[in-house]
Amino acid sequence: MASIIFGMGVGLCSLSQAQMGGMGGGMPSIPGTAFGGATDPSSIQATTDGLRIIPSIQVSERYDSNVFFASKSQLQGTAPGDFITTVAPQVRGLYTDHDKLVKVNASVGVVGSYYANNTGLNYVGANAGVGLDMSDLMSQWRPGARWTVSDTYFYSPQPPAFLLGNQSGEQINPLLTGFQAARTNTSANSVNTQLELPLSSTVRLTGSYTHSFIRYGASQVPQAVAALISQDTQAYTAGVLVQASIQDSISVDFTSSDFDQGRLGAFSTKGGALGWTHRFSPAVSFKATGGVRELSGQSNGVRFPSTIAPFSSVAILWKDPTTSITLLYQSGITPSLAFSSAAMLNHSASFSLTQNTPIRDLVGLLGASYGVANQFGSNSGGALSWTTVGGMGSLVYRVTQKMFLALAYSYQNVDNVFGGTHFAYDKHVVQLNLTQAFY
Repeated sequence: MASIIFGMGVGLCSLSQAQMGGMGGGMPSIPGTAFGGATDPSSIQATTDGLRIIPSIQVSERYDSNVFFASKSQLQGTAPGDFITTVAPQVRGLYTDHDKLVKVNASVGVVGSYYANNTGLNYVGANAGVGLDMSDLMSQWRPGARWTVSDTYFYSPQPPAFLLGNQSGEQINPLLTGFQAARTNTSANSVNTQLELPLSSTVRLTGSYTHSFIRYGASQVPQAVAALISQDTQAYTAGVLVQASIQDSISVDFTSSDFDQGRLGAFSTKGGALGWTHRFSPAVSFKATGGVRELSGQSNGVRFPSTIAPFSSVAILWKDPTTSITLLYQSGITPSLAFSSAAMLNHSASFSLTQNTPIRDLVGLLGASYGVANQFGSNSGGALSWTTVGGMGSLVYRVTQKMFLALAYSYQNVDNVFGGTHFAYDKHVVQLNLTQAFY
């Protein structure tokens, strides 16, 4: 569980805002927060101006059937199962200025885990995130303008494959699209800014910029065979958004991405995208985007000819006072993260659900993710691919307004392939969490 939730590293960290309060008062969300932000009792309603500091702590106990994230051939007889105790203090800061022009939601936490059998795996990790909304400030200059900035960071020996419970309907981090690395000290950061400027009541100029990096350190697998690739990526978009009707909007964007894998290679994509968003009702919306990009660059010192790569995304969102559902499919070019430098054609799909139960203050969660990627372009030989499937189910009970208790089960199946050799394994995690906020 802890391994597949980005940025927190300690298991369940949130629920849909519709179920148990969530971040209110128009506060921005922190990207990557699973299930919308409300299983964390520090995510309280922001009802006053100024700065508010909310400490909290989570204690969890779990059984993990494969703490190394590795196949049996890599473990040299080492028992992969273990019982883990985790303590994770966190501090959240909420800020709104007197005129409510600037809003900030920030958190920073430390994660300490103790392993009953593999004590050499004991570690202390960290995570941080911030969401900054300056739309009302921009509207003083240009009414209707929007400007948001966000940043997320984590350090952990358990790099995640997906953002579990992503309810935004958007890709949050371009380096977390399904590849599951073996247990390795990892740090990652992703910063994003988005801007909208109205030209008229129905036409807006839009733009965005994202910079992400991932850094891999020493592996903790007895016989690690995958050379993990630290790298940086940048993505830009610029375009026009047209409100065609009350229910429909159409977007046209230029997109560009750069992937830097250091001495191993670098490549870029440039192209165009056409998008359509339709709102069926106040609770249900649909968004589809598609286009093509030109892929060019060099891999392992060899430049490959430019080629055309398709990309697309489809999102369906349902949110009402008792239920929140997100279905998301995406395809496009992503970088390889292990074995050798390559551009990969990735397909990923995710599902998240939060549902109130007939029992007061008890909420159910479901999440599932699927990712598959293969080498793409003229340098593809079919030698490098990955397939990752993950799923989880959980019940979260609000003991008091400041205390949440959660019981969760998660499953993961991984198959990384290089040179015809499969590195495959299953992973089961059962976890019990208790989270207490202090305010």
